Amino acid sequence: MNLLELEINQHIKIENVEYKIINKVKFNEKASYWIEYKLQNIQNSQMYYLNVEISSKVILYKILDIQGIQLKMNIIFENEEYELFEKGKGKIKTYSGLTDIALNDEVDYYEYISKTDKKKILSIEKWKDETEISVGKIISLSKIKVLNKAE
Repeated sequence: MNLLELEINQHIKIENVEYKIINKVKFNEKASYWIEYKLQNIQNSQMYYLNVEISSKVILYKILDIQGIQLKMNIIFENEEYELFEKGKGKIKTYSGLTDIALNDEVDYYEYISKTDKKKILSIEKWKDETEISVGKIISLSKIKVLNKAE
């Protein structure tokens, strides 16, 4: 199973929850890249991101409808402390599906990891016209099942 090659409209199961792939974006940063899929939960229509790194690290993020988290070394979110783990700048190289981005758009990202559960991550992405906040967790590849090819 190569998670870097999933397609729009394909269905996947993550921890026994079914999702449909809405879009696919490839980000470059220096000599590396990662793929981000926007997913829609089939049961409740909630939107998620699935980040797949070339190292096979996979993170499932729930998109939050909040603003105003300040960038600093440590952040308290939902009574949990997160510390800055990684930051950088990604540049869009390719995309497909429904999205409001363009080729070569850039995003500054900030990844915070929970001090109590190293699999939990808080992500802040700063785009030119908006800030997007999501909370996620590292997913084991064994918890992901590709259900079908795109329709």
